[in-house]
Amino acid sequence: MSLVFTRIRARRFFWSCALQACLCVTIVWAERPFVILQEFCAIGERVPGSAGHLEARDYIIDNLRDPQVDSFYTRGVSFFNIYKRFPGEHRIGIAAHWDSDIGCPGANDGGSGVAVLLSLADTLEKDPPEQGIDILFFDGEDVGKAELIGSQHFALHCRDEYSFVVVIDMVGDRDLQIFQEGYSVKSFPGLVDSLWEIAMRASPSTFIPAVRYYIVDDHISLIKYGIRAINVIDFDYPYWDTNEDTIDKCSAESLQKVYAFLLDLVYGNRR
Repeated sequence: MSLVFTRIRARRFFWSCALQACLCVTIVWAERPFVILQEFCAIGERVPGSAGHLEARDYIIDNLRDPQVDSFYTRGVSFFNIYKRFPGEHRIGIAAHWDSDIGCPGANDGGSGVAVLLSLADTLEKDPPEQGIDILFFDGEDVGKAELIGSQHFALHCRDEYSFVVVIDMVGDRDLQIFQEGYSVKSFPGLVDSLWEIAMRASPSTFIPAVRYYIVDDHISLIKYGIRAINVIDFDYPYWDTNEDTIDKCSAESLQKVYAFLLDLVYGNRR
């Protein structure tokens, strides 16, 4: 384990230097999403109530500055929603779940979203955004048949008014194609179209402006409680909820495409 993390830290230093030298933008020194994914997947399964679940919780907390941890107990298990808030007006949320299902390593299903969000949070720390942003890590999405425990708890107790929330999930697939999600379009068609315009500028071959699936994901909890939320997901992934959802099925390029979309969403013309 120590050799793996030594190599990862060496790659972190290399990519940080490469970013500062090569990118002609103000956004530098952000952690690379795939490097974070490697570390996160080294933990193993993140089933609520397990040792891996607690280790994954601590990993996320340790990689954020002054996060808020909302712990709650239900069904005989402790769950942990983790939030990082950046000040400003016209607040938006960007969310992912971080747990995994029983028998599923969850590299793409959960891990990919965590990697992108931690990388984004690192960027926001170094280059504070002008608008208010909450980075939201929901627990308990994969309990049972997508019972969405963490996002329901969040939505029930939410006191903030969000312009919108983007929920990302399964965005690390090597063959990444992200169609518009059906419930998102049904609820907020204009918002979906606006976000897809931004996404297609970042990666026109990845974000496809057509509905392919209707997915029950954390955005459903938010919509239920009146929060404008959409889902960004590539559901065409045969390893979903299996023991084959491992890091070799993911790619750095796919994570970078989604990361680039979120940077454009947050910074706009500053990019």
